Amino acid sequence: MRQSELAQQLLAEHQAATAKAQDLIADLSATQLAWSPPSGGWGIAQVLEHLILAADSYLDVMRPAIAKAPKNPSAAESEWRGKLGGRLLVWSLRSPRKLPAPKVYQVGPAARANVFAEFLSRQSAIGDLFQATREVEWRRAALVSPVSSLIRLNLGDAFGVLVSHTTRHLGQIERIRGRVGFPT
Repeated sequence: MRQSELAQQLLAEHQAATAKAQDLIADLSATQLAWSPPSGGWGIAQVLEHLILAADSYLDVMRPAIAKAPKNPSAAESEWRGKLGGRLLVWSLRSPRKLPAPKVYQVGPAARANVFAEFLSRQSAIGDLFQATREVEWRRAALVSPVSSLIRLNLGDAFGVLVSHTTRHLGQIERIRGRVGFPT
């Protein structure tokens, strides 16, 4: 697959996820955001906090990789190949199987103030990185997963992780909204 094809696909998924988040969350009250299922599990604000923590950790490793990567005006036409760790990580995030959150992404009982605005800010930063990497060969910009130094990624893998992770958790937010007892 050419990098431009992957970039177009992932950017479209990223934009769709941002629009879906707006639809799901923008009209919620503070009470609805803070509500957690009585049987346990995260509420919507905690899911957003988790997404922010994950995005921040990925942005922190992606930005230096982008800064160090050589510029190539024809990068978009290069062949893209994911690394094994990146492919497995994206596959697991796209799987319907329930996964535990890594310790570094565990959240407390309360999310930060303005959690939805902060989430949208991260979505915007990710969108900006898509634009900033037009002349960077994603497969050649190597980075290490913020969760485990054993997992090697490239920029395409990292974008795939961020998009898949957000999409996965928007499904979780939909399920939370549909739970019995969710405040109306």
